[in-house]
Amino acid sequence: MRLTKLTTALLAGALFAFPALAVDLRIGLQDDADVLDPAQSRTFVGRIVYTALCDKLVDVSPDLKIVPQLATEWKWSADGKELTMKIREGVKFHDDTPLDAAAVVATIERNMTLPESRRKSELTSVAKVEATGPLEVKFTLKSPDVTLLAQLSDRAGMIVSPTAAKALGANFGSKPVCAGPFKFVERVQQDRIVLEKFKDYWAKDKIFVDKVTYLPIPDTTVRLANLQSGDLDFIERLAPTDVAAVKGNSGLKYDATVNIGYMALYANVANGPRADNPFGKDKRLRQAFSLAIDRDA
Repeated sequence: MRLTKLTTALLAGALFAFPALAVDLRIGLQDDADVLDPAQSRTFVGRIVYTALCDKLVDVSPDLKIVPQLATEWKWSADGKELTMKIREGVKFHDDTPLDAAAVVATIERNMTLPESRRKSELTSVAKVEATGPLEVKFTLKSPDVTLLAQLSDRAGMIVSPTAAKALGANFGSKPVCAGPFKFVERVQQDRIVLEKFKDYWAKDKIFVDKVTYLPIPDTTVRLANLQSGDLDFIERLAPTDVAAVKGNSGLKYDATVNIGYMALYANVANGPRADNPFGKDKRLRQAFSLAIDRDA
């Protein structure tokens, strides 16, 4: 049966299904992911690929609880300025480098210092990170930051192989090495990203898919047609106008879920000549625009 999934969470669940047989999954994405380096990437579809490729220190459950992944437990100091984490034992990266406290420290420091890193603002509250044991890491903060754990449930908390990171530097995305259930095989820009099952994954008994291929297909009509023909097993983001057709097709399964997200509008106030306009120069106009938004609607 071909399935239609609408969210990252549901796509992730598919990777841990089908216990009776091995499966190669072909997933249609609305866009092509950008660079496959957790420190540098910023696209939504990149998160879908990372679900299979890169485990994080912590994860978020469907009911929005912070739950263990590479970190098995954690605790805050009384003043909220120190976060200590226990790291899961026996984890390997896809290049067989052991994942330990030193590897976690190396990743967090890379996220904070790599010139190309887009994670710096997410870790701005961190004064330093250090290994306080072979499998224990301590974050020391400049000031209490209740959002840090949530940041570590996304790309800021995806731990990468220090061996590969050192060898590839800013080109890490050309051959990413993480500790997720699937390892990188190949990428052809605007065509496909191919991952295969990592035999030494720490929770390998829960993985029943041999290979995952992500195919960027921006045209919603073409993406759905590929699903209907059987060339795809899943698609992410179904056009609202196609919902009725999918629900009425006995060969397809439609699933919807409530998820977290946000929409934003950014104002250029001091960045080059494009800020030289009334909206960029007069805060009263921006305030009036904000007040005009019907937030209840």
